[in-house]
Formats: sequence, structure tokens, C-alpha cells
Amino acid sequence: MAKRYKEARGYDDAVLEKLHRVQLEILSDFIGVCKKYNLTYFVVYGTAIGAVRHSGFIPWDDDIDVCMLRKDYERFMEVAPKEMGDRYVFMDTHTEKKYPLMFGKMIKKGTRFIEDAYQQADYPLGIFIDIFPYDQTAEEEKIRRKWQKKTWHIARAHVLTLIADPNLPENMNGVLKNVAKVGCKMLHGIFRLIRLTPDKTAAAYLKWAKSCPEKDSDLYIDYSYITGENLMIRTQDAFPVIEKPFEDITISMVRNYDAFLRPEYGDYMQLPPKEQQHNHYAHYIDFGE
Repeated sequence: MAKRYKEARGYDDAVLEKLHRVQLEILSDFIGVCKKYNLTYFVVYGTAIGAVRHSGFIPWDDDIDVCMLRKDYERFMEVAPKEMGDRYVFMDTHTEKKYPLMFGKMIKKGTRFIEDAYQQADYPLGIFIDIFPYDQTAEEEKIRRKWQKKTWHIARAHVLTLIADPNLPENMNGVLKNVAKVGCKMLHGIFRLIRLTPDKTAAAYLKWAKSCPEKDSDLYIDYSYITGENLMIRTQDAFPVIEKPFEDITISMVRNYDAFLRPEYGDYMQLPPKEQQHNHYAHYIDFGE
């Protein structure tokens, strides 16, 4: 079953329900590997809000987000292909040289899910869950901000080594957007000229992300997220994780989930207005049937 969406930017109810079922299947298999290898994960972003507010998906949401501390993330990406590589692709910058993002995806083989934002991407795209590594970060704000700025800029450069015309924010001013498009193409050309390759930018990102100068810090952050500072955790507050119902399965959340979510989302128990109920706007979906 395949479905193409152009400008409608919405899903048929039946398609969204089916997408949710496939994503739950992926999540269940992810959780199974985590349990087998004693790896800790927790849901985050819209998935966490959905778990608390809806005991499942936010009704219009179309993805699942989980996080792991870096050591558990790397262990998962090592063992998961051995456990279920026949059914899933485990993608990050180590496994796919044309992958533009600094977090991982667990993708169901035989499916297609092309996000509107990544139509230009040249790597295998299927129905997935996102897996975000949390890295140790500095307690001192000045140092932490330096690391955030550095990793963010490297991550943007990484995208431009691969894509000359990345999607830009929809709310960007028209003139500014045109200037930015030209700038992106110029930088893409310069990076090719000086042989700044995706391998080099991915290695530079990891060098910074994994090199917290405060070795005793109990603070962790997702450097790939633009407002990651709003969703930091301390392991002494977040762990051990707790369980919450999510549709017909059980998922893990940080123990202090309210304090975790409020800095980023405010009163997350209130539904946002209709115009703010966004999702990833898949350009094309194929369930592989």
C-alpha cells in the first residue's frame, strides 16, 4: 500500500492509524533488544507528551522519539543489527555515509516514508523511530553553551556537505530565504572544493559531543536538538526510569517527567490550537504490502 501526499499536508485517518501500528511494532522490537541487553531508554518530545496526556500517540503525531545515554545508544547500534538486521536498518552516520542527521533511525525494511523536509536526501528512507543519544555536558553554562554552539554549527555543515538545497524554515522572510538558499549552495560548493566530507564533519561532531570537559558532571543533553538545553536530564533525577502505558504497550519515561517536559513545552497537558498541531508531513508512504 502506497500513498503520495503533495500539498495537502495531512493524512487519511486510516493511513495514520496504520502508520501508528507499524511504528508501535518497531518500538516494541526496540524495547525487546533494550531489555535483552539491559539498556536504558526513555521516550521524549511528542512521544513523551503523548504518553502522559493521551496514554499513546498525540492524535496527529506521526513519529516516535526515544533517547538513550551515549554508551547505551552505541551498544544498541552495535547489537541490534545482529538481533534483527533481517527486518530493520539501523542508520546513523556510521552506517550510512549519506545520512545527514546526528542521531539514529531504526527503519523497517521494505517500507518507504519520505518526509517533506528530506525529499532531497539520498539515503534509504522507510517507516522509522528516531533514537537520540544524550551526551554528558558541562554544569557551567558558559562552557555548555560553547559546546552547544560548536556541535550545532558542525551539524549544519554536515548537512551542507550532502545537500546543496536543504529545506529552510517556512516562516523565514522571502528575501532572507532566497539569500540563504544561495548561501547554502555556495557553502556546498566550497565544502566540495576543500574536500570537507561527511566523514570529517561527523567525526568532528562526535569529538565535541563526547568530550565533556567536566568529567564528574551528572548533566546530559541532546546536542542535535536546537533547544536541547530545555530538555537536559540529571541521571540522579531521571533514573531509574518509570513505566507508562502507550497504546497497547508499556514504555519508559524519566522519573521526573514533569520537570523534564515543562521547560520546553510549558503546560503540555493542554492541547495546542489547531494551527499548531504539526507533524512531519510525509511526502510519500509505502507500507511495503
